[in-house]
Amino acid sequence: MQQDRPGEPEAGGPEAASVGTPDPVVLRPMFPEAVADDPSPTRPSPFRSTTEFLLVLIVGILVVRAFAAEAYIVPTGSMAPTLLGMHRDILCPNCDKRFSLGMDIQGRIGRAVCPNCGQTELENAPTSDSLGDRLLVQKFLYDLRPPRRWEVAVFQNPAELSEAYVKRVVGLPGESVLLWGGDVYINGRLARKTLAEARAMSIPVYDHKYTPKDIARYPRWVLRHGDARKPMQTGWRAEGSRFLLRPVDEGASTPDWVEYRHWQADRGNFGPIRDYTSYNGADVPGENRVHDLMLTARVAAGPGCEAMLVRVDSGGDRFIVNLPVGPAKPISVRRNGRALPLTLNASVPALQADLAKPHVLEVAIVDRRLSVTIDGNLAFTPVDYDDVAQRPNWTSSPVAIGTLGTGSAEIQDVRIDRDVYYTDALSQTPRRPFGVEVPYNLGVNEYFVLGDNSPVSNDSRFWIGSPVVAGERFLGKPFLVHLPSQAVPLQVFGRDLYWIPDPREIRYIR
Repeated sequence: MQQDRPGEPEAGGPEAASVGTPDPVVLRPMFPEAVADDPSPTRPSPFRSTTEFLLVLIVGILVVRAFAAEAYIVPTGSMAPTLLGMHRDILCPNCDKRFSLGMDIQGRIGRAVCPNCGQTELENAPTSDSLGDRLLVQKFLYDLRPPRRWEVAVFQNPAELSEAYVKRVVGLPGESVLLWGGDVYINGRLARKTLAEARAMSIPVYDHKYTPKDIARYPRWVLRHGDARKPMQTGWRAEGSRFLLRPVDEGASTPDWVEYRHWQADRGNFGPIRDYTSYNGADVPGENRVHDLMLTARVAAGPGCEAMLVRVDSGGDRFIVNLPVGPAKPISVRRNGRALPLTLNASVPALQADLAKPHVLEVAIVDRRLSVTIDGNLAFTPVDYDDVAQRPNWTSSPVAIGTLGTGSAEIQDVRIDRDVYYTDALSQTPRRPFGVEVPYNLGVNEYFVLGDNSPVSNDSRFWIGSPVVAGERFLGKPFLVHLPSQAVPLQVFGRDLYWIPDPREIRYIR
């Protein structure tokens, strides 16, 4: 087995994984390859501490590997953005957002478009090429317990046992699995994620901390007070990446909104949020509307501000969350104009009327489950619903933040994410999928697995013969991306390309 090759074609699949084609994510054992990544001990003295740290880290990894963990390298991107294969990191000159674009084993990439601002002129943007993520995998975990739903797992390729794959477990033994509308249904019921699981699988849509320089040309935000047909003076104004509210006397009982408009990076126009994944490049556009959204922001309310409001449109449903400033009134939620019964968390304090003390708000509607947190604490027991409103989307603005009252307020660090949308087709490959048109019934000790980068993931939906992974084929659970690296062109000993560790990308896998 050659350890310096990033991957092999999957049995029955395309000859090589490439941008815009099915991605099998064939893992390869990493060691002893990692030893070659060790920086030279003769580096200049300013780098001595970094060199020593990396040497100690590698020794520690070798020790851990011998007893509890195995190391693998991810060559391809069917689990992006959770796990990255070979890719090019691009720093967008328009919004300063760094994003990753997938690369195949021949070094080919797709058409780069910044997912945050839609910038297409990236020929002169700073870039660096990187190998796939290096994983540490807990080897013996599944000897103690079986794999769980929504966790990332490494297993033997059912068609070629010498190859290791990494995917996310969605179907468990004895269950029936159906993919419909981008969601997973188990035994006929929607499989809902916890908020922690939704966070772990979230895909970035827009981060206003990276404000585009041309935002005036393609404005992402509309400041609106009152009804669009009878607008009133708004107190909001944009200042860099923040929104500031000054008191206005008119319409104190009417919401003053900061509304988000989505710029479709792959299409170059405003429109709904779709299942576009920038890792695949704009040649693989988003085809499906995504209704599972998460909004996070830091908000601060001043004296006279009665409440902070968050509005999220999910399909035909509109939710408005009312977070009063001060303890006088309880938190409330209206769905399509009707109040929802809530089980409030009494231990969560009310928002303070203090501009110097911002709160972190998070509102998520994922798998038809509404969750709201204040400073990381659930404001109430998450609300589940199954009756979907049969009506068109409300507006072209899927999310908004607003206020009630005549006080001042501030909003910053607004970020919008979406959930994974599971597709019923594999990019550029006509195959009849398992578990899409009709449920697939799993037998004893059989599991159904999917990749997070659904449009190009060759997983249980599309394997030839059988979609299942037997329980004894699981090798372990990855828990850490360690020693991710980027390519550096050097002329040393006749070689042109070397890989050096990139500590910025070390992270836990959830």
